[in-house]
Amino acid sequence: MADILILVAAGLPLCLLAGLALGFHRCSQILKRVYFDASPLPMLIEDWSGIRTLLAALKMHGVTDVAAHLMARPDLVRSYQASHRFVDANQAMLRLLGATDKAQFMALAPQLLPASLESTVRLYQTLMKGKPVAQGERVLRTLDGRVVPLIWHATLPASGDARRILFYAFDMSGQKQAQEAMLTAHVDLAHAARVSTVGELSASIAHDVAQPLAAIAASASAAERWLKRNEPSLDRALNALYQIRQNAQSASDVVGRIKAFLRKAPKRTTVSLHTLIRDALELIESEAYRFDVKFRTTIEPGLPALWVDEVEIKQVIINLALNAMQAMAGAGTSDRVITIAAALKAREGMVEVQVRDNGPGIGHDVIGRIFEPFFSTKEDGMGLGLAICKSIINGHGGDLTVVSVDQLGTAFRFTLPCCPGLFQ
Repeated sequence: MADILILVAAGLPLCLLAGLALGFHRCSQILKRVYFDASPLPMLIEDWSGIRTLLAALKMHGVTDVAAHLMARPDLVRSYQASHRFVDANQAMLRLLGATDKAQFMALAPQLLPASLESTVRLYQTLMKGKPVAQGERVLRTLDGRVVPLIWHATLPASGDARRILFYAFDMSGQKQAQEAMLTAHVDLAHAARVSTVGELSASIAHDVAQPLAAIAASASAAERWLKRNEPSLDRALNALYQIRQNAQSASDVVGRIKAFLRKAPKRTTVSLHTLIRDALELIESEAYRFDVKFRTTIEPGLPALWVDEVEIKQVIINLALNAMQAMAGAGTSDRVITIAAALKAREGMVEVQVRDNGPGIGHDVIGRIFEPFFSTKEDGMGLGLAICKSIINGHGGDLTVVSVDQLGTAFRFTLPCCPGLFQ
């Protein structure tokens, strides 16, 4: 009997431990059902422990700036992703991505959630530094064909264990649609303002030029009559020709004043080309999202500063990029990419910038006229965009040219002056 009591007494701690473990397991299952499975917020659990090991090896080899190291080696990032594993997804995530059930999601997760170089590198950097959270933006395509812009937020366990990293997704579709509607309204308003301005300018030109033109016609008729008389009056004919010359000069002065008004002296400043391109692309980020276009930039390291009118050069970059977006969207181009490259032309003291798309190209019957004022292939186009761009670049002492290959894309190239004194 005493032996039995001893055995029971010895087994009590084990029973208690087993009971506690079972209770903890049940509690964690309840918490998972309440806070993960039933959460209205799309959530994922991913295993990055294998990647963490690979990153630790990088650190041992002396890599300190993991972001720069990996951004320059996208193939390495892709190879690292083989060590990544999807663990679980809640119902809200399944609904967001259009999956019918968890099994379908787990089978298609790599296709539904392809590795984004920027987002992936950002999380790698967080793992390397041992930080608890990371955040970024990306765009996903769902099973039913929707394009969903979202902000993602990752929470890493305080222990540094990367086997269960929790991801939250915040759907930004509503905000993007509102932003797009605002941008469309802004574009329409700007177009209306341009049309109104051109209309007012045309009316002014017609009014100011009509009078000298009418006087020229009248004086020419008078000179003809004086010369055709039986006794021609050379004095009066010469006077009529003098009036023609005076009125022609008046018409020329009107045109000169208008050209001077339109061609304001640029406000030149010293500016970095990298900054110009970055700021210009930020201004059309929403348009890029709307047209499903990706930007790639290839800027030669160590480019000297430019001596330009910052606003005007941004206008050129934006106009060329928007034209490329519209052309690719109109032709139904897939995987739309705009590449902006820049390199130094040292002998000329200039920098050459290229804005290249992978769209349908420009037809041979059109390409020779695209820089002509008021020539446009768009139904609602005014035909002034490229003409203004060329005028801006020429005003800076550079040149704007175009090369296009059918079904391969179009490249606009323009040159800009570096700061004075760099190449003396």
